[in-house]
Amino acid sequence: MTFNSWQDADNRLRTNSAKLTLEEVRGLMPHMNQISETGMRRLKAELALQDIEAVQKFETSGSNLTKWVIGLTVALVIFTVVIAFFTVVLARRTEVHRSENWNPSNDWRSAPARA
Repeated sequence: MTFNSWQDADNRLRTNSAKLTLEEVRGLMPHMNQISETGMRRLKAELALQDIEAVQKFETSGSNLTKWVIGLTVALVIFTVVIAFFTVVLARRTEVHRSENWNPSNDWRSAPARA
């Protein structure tokens, strides 16, 4: 809502107690120097409340983001532990398999050097 005059803007601030919309706040900007002291106090109070609401929303979204990051970190730690476990199991299995099938004649270290 745009205000046609500073009287309209001042009247809106002094008589209507409904919450100001962003459009109304923007419409008040050209008339800031002409608004009465009562209207100015109401505008400052309204803007302070909007600031508090914005900070609360930011805090809520920050808390949600923190929870997601913690959950993702826990999942990655578990995934890393599982991968490390399987790596150790597969390394032991490969080592046991090599020792069971080891034959000195098949070992490359015992083969004669080729020229």
